[in-house]
Amino acid sequence: MGRWVRDYPLMLKWQMLSNTPMLVLMFIVEALIAVGYVIGFGYIIPNITTQSAMYLITGAPVLILLMVGLVLVPQVVAMARKEGTFEYLWSLPVPRSCFMAADATVWTAITLPGVILALVVGSWHYHFALHVSPMVVPTFLLVTLTGIFIGYAVAHSVPKPEIAGVISQVLVFVILIFSPIYYPIEQLPNWLASIHRVLPFYYMANLMRGYLTGKTPASVGLAFAVVGAWCAAALIVAFVAIRRRG
Repeated sequence: MGRWVRDYPLMLKWQMLSNTPMLVLMFIVEALIAVGYVIGFGYIIPNITTQSAMYLITGAPVLILLMVGLVLVPQVVAMARKEGTFEYLWSLPVPRSCFMAADATVWTAITLPGVILALVVGSWHYHFALHVSPMVVPTFLLVTLTGIFIGYAVAHSVPKPEIAGVISQVLVFVILIFSPIYYPIEQLPNWLASIHRVLPFYYMANLMRGYLTGKTPASVGLAFAVVGAWCAAALIVAFVAIRRRG
């Protein structure tokens, strides 16, 4: 444990220094995505009601976090696999779990400015007052890490990096269109709503929406349990896949 605690800040520093140009680009991309989602989706709805504004503003952070975890993470991992970066990393006398933790920390930090910007711009643009609860912090961390670990699990489990990119694009398309993040789950067909009661995305949106509007989410225990289970399962799959890549 002492070795892990010693190696973690070193790996975190290495990740930040080696990816500085990419991090700057990611900050810019995140800002554009944040503003684009929260305002652009409003053009699809002809008359924005208070409820519509609430779903757009509180759904934007969830979608941004999932975009990072399910698109950017697999693409960066796929590029690193092609370049042989992981062969060098695995040769270092550092636990692979330590590298995963440092990498997840960097990705979490990247998402934060975009999420804040989306909330500020959305609240101003739609004249919607947010009532942020302290519980939004653990919710943000849980949603972020779940997306990142799912991205890791996909990127490291598939045999070819190109396949990971295709899977991530399909996942984002399904989430963007067919997940009740920007709209109530009641608008979905019953069979699709039933599927989403097993998947984590509906519960992510419920938690984020509740703690950003000052209202306790419905079935909060179930929501944390489902998202937490997906987070733990994705972490285990990703870690096992990384350990197998000798």
